[in-house]
Amino acid sequence: MEILIYTLLTAPVVALLIGFCFSNHRENPIYGSAILGVAVNMLAAIALLVMWLRGGMASVLVKGPVLYHAKESEFALTFFLDGYGLAYILLSTFLTGIIVVFSRTYIHREKGFKRFFNILKFFYCGLMVVLLAGNLEVLFVGWEIIGVTSFFLISFYRERYLPVKNAVKVVSLYRVADVSMLLGIWVCHHYFGRSINFAEMNGLNDAQPHIMAHGFYEFFIPATFLLAAMVKSAQVPFSYWLPRAMEGPTTSSAIFYGSLSVHIGVFLLIRTSPLWEDNVVFCVLIGLVGLSTCIVATLIGRVQSTIKTQIAYSSVAQIGLMFIEVAMGLYWVAIAHFICNALLRSHQLLVSPSVLNYQIHNQFFHFSKPAAQETEGLINKLKLSIYTLGIKEFNLDRFMFRFLWRPLKKAGAFFGKLGTQNTYILALPPFLMGAWAAYHKEVVPESLLRYLPEAFAFFGLIFILQAFVERRSALNAWALIVVNQLYQALAFSFNEEFDMSQVYLYLSGIVVSAVIGIWIINRMRNNGEDVSLAKFHGHSFEYPRLAFLFVFACLGLAGFPVTPTFIGEDLMLGHIHENQFPLLILIVLNLIMDGLVIFRIYSRLFLGPHEKGYHETAYRSS
Repeated sequence: MEILIYTLLTAPVVALLIGFCFSNHRENPIYGSAILGVAVNMLAAIALLVMWLRGGMASVLVKGPVLYHAKESEFALTFFLDGYGLAYILLSTFLTGIIVVFSRTYIHREKGFKRFFNILKFFYCGLMVVLLAGNLEVLFVGWEIIGVTSFFLISFYRERYLPVKNAVKVVSLYRVADVSMLLGIWVCHHYFGRSINFAEMNGLNDAQPHIMAHGFYEFFIPATFLLAAMVKSAQVPFSYWLPRAMEGPTTSSAIFYGSLSVHIGVFLLIRTSPLWEDNVVFCVLIGLVGLSTCIVATLIGRVQSTIKTQIAYSSVAQIGLMFIEVAMGLYWVAIAHFICNALLRSHQLLVSPSVLNYQIHNQFFHFSKPAAQETEGLINKLKLSIYTLGIKEFNLDRFMFRFLWRPLKKAGAFFGKLGTQNTYILALPPFLMGAWAAYHKEVVPESLLRYLPEAFAFFGLIFILQAFVERRSALNAWALIVVNQLYQALAFSFNEEFDMSQVYLYLSGIVVSAVIGIWIINRMRNNGEDVSLAKFHGHSFEYPRLAFLFVFACLGLAGFPVTPTFIGEDLMLGHIHENQFPLLILIVLNLIMDGLVIFRIYSRLFLGPHEKGYHETAYRSS
């Protein structure tokens, strides 16, 4: 079975590498590599199903290589297979194969044919990592891949304004889910004292002795995973992002936001269920989240004017029901519900262009005037009020902007008054003194040493908030992010018994990514291109290779699993102690803002309508 599990993980990677070898107009080999990878995985999944049934339906744990080992933590590639994961794998492979076949005609002769199939294969690879993950660290790798591919598929029509704008909006919320997952991993390390495999997960019963009496953890640990699941599965109040994600091609909408990616929050709750299933209050909380989503999404979906938005909110409402089923412990009912809903929504989205075309033609020949709406009476007024709220999507978008993003913008504008140059002048002496003190802790007074991590994390937050509101220069914003990362590393360095080699591991990917990004921005500026952040420039039209390289620089700088920084980030978070909540809050804000600013820089430099007149100008939306 181990060979089959490794086949499920490696076949999409091999297909992706093969796809990179062909140019965009070579559609047959690009498509052939994709369908071959899916076919191999389908055979492997069926063979796994047969062996799993013959083996008495017992769970399988595969311990892979250890990438990094320290006395307080370990990062190992461990994989786990059970009935829930196998059901997801079979359906995911089946639907991916259908989408691949359908997309060959649907994306035919598109300028992004190769890009679409490569992103689709990368997404499928990340999905396999999530479904086969044996511990939270490996699951987080696949979780990050799914988030990145979502961004690129939403912005697939990158010459249009709204797809790019909505992609940035969605990835901003995804960053909240990513950091919530990181928090869950951090608190589990402290609670259990080690990295736990899903096969060994025994609820909250085997905690470290010194924190057994803390009732706070029995809510905080599952709450981090619930928040991540709510964002990823578009539950209230995060439901508004799903229709905006439909700006991508219909085929990507079918596989991402109709069937597979949007249901991954349900899988996360099932996988982490030993951590919360004995907590009645938390089960009720999950059920209330699902119930409120069912009501709100149904009311919104019934009054929407576009077919994709109707399908999106219908799918969200069904996922709310799955949350209720999971809260009741009906995991296999939720799995069966997921299979039916995924198949239905994929079919609806794939046929939606044909249905829409039929309805438009039908109106010309069978038009009937709608009945007049009754407005008198309390019931009618209440119905109209609900309809109005539904059309406005219950103002969820405005709510999140007002209470999540606007405070950050105001804080960035406040610190932005200092000016970039003055900020560097004020922050350089503390950084140099802090770097010296990190290597000479014995001469620093103990009363001062305990406050230094929070102080340097706060300095880093000032830099990233300034980068968030920077409009004049992408190079300035990029430099502010790099300095923020240096301050974060310095903040971690003052925790006791910290191994500086872990700081170097963290900074290794940061330094390389920073140099690549600076070189790319300077090269475009030397070529006379505008590298401000005041608008979208669409430089990927003329610099496709630089755009591709800049993506990797962005991912490395944000701590995604493409450089050792990803492992270093996990190790450094593990050094935040359970009594350092101010430091934890500052680091969480830093991590959220890092990803937000980095994706914003990439989007404004390389995506959107090109500013030069000899390139085609597309409609704002698809």
